[in-house]
Amino acid sequence: MKEKSYTVSRDVVGKRSGIAGLLGNLILVIIKGIAGLLSGSVAITADALNNLTDCASSLLTLLGFSLAARDKDTKHPYGHGRMEYICGFVISILILFTGISVGIDACKQLLNPRHVTVTGLTLAVLCISILGKICMAWYVRHLNQKVSSPTLKAVWEDDLSDALVTAVTFIGILAVPYVQIPADGILGVLVCIVILKSGFTSFSENMVLLLGEGADPATKEEIMRIVTAYFPAKSVKEISLHDYGPENKLVFIQLTSPPEKETDHLSRNFSCIKTEIKQKLQIDATIYWALPETVN
Repeated sequence: MKEKSYTVSRDVVGKRSGIAGLLGNLILVIIKGIAGLLSGSVAITADALNNLTDCASSLLTLLGFSLAARDKDTKHPYGHGRMEYICGFVISILILFTGISVGIDACKQLLNPRHVTVTGLTLAVLCISILGKICMAWYVRHLNQKVSSPTLKAVWEDDLSDALVTAVTFIGILAVPYVQIPADGILGVLVCIVILKSGFTSFSENMVLLLGEGADPATKEEIMRIVTAYFPAKSVKEISLHDYGPENKLVFIQLTSPPEKETDHLSRNFSCIKTEIKQKLQIDATIYWALPETVN
């Protein structure tokens, strides 16, 4: 029987998030797009484009979790977990492109302001959008508590940012009849800044995961504490952490001064260390002795 690199629950959670996000954002794209065309508001149209990018993000979330859930094989002995990171990276690029597009449209509106028509329909659409995004953020955050996924974390934070952006747009639309400045264009610039900030944050986080970051100090300290409960600290030569996906992290622990002959006592110590690291940190450990010629 093939070993599963992902739990079934993680795959299901990812698909639920992707489907909910796709349907929710598609509805928002349609109603915001219509409202933006009827009102002539670049801020609302920009918000609709942002939701269109969110649709693409939801599709990538579905794809990423589906691919990451595939079994380990001879070509991928550590599984396909990094597909989640790759999809998160692509999503961040899409967010950045959307931000740039929104910024260009907002600058055009600032240079050549167009009339914005404020109607009850426009305000109702914005209210629905704010409530919808808050509900979507809550739902994805609730799902992410089960799996602690960096991709889902980026999704619910982006949903919350979208709700804030739409709330600012709502306030700006109300102010349009009462101010003499191109409020719609200014709001478009603010939307652009928020989108770009979200994109850069997601980009940098996923880039670090793809490049492979070392163990954070707290994790390394905890591993060291576990090992030194069985071996002296001076015998620990190297601790190397490898990240092959959110649920597939490996740590290689190299010990110096191997004994002339291994005993049952040493084997039990190795087994206890591996079990404790797995239970406390959800990391699979490999422990080995350094070759005599590599010992300083």
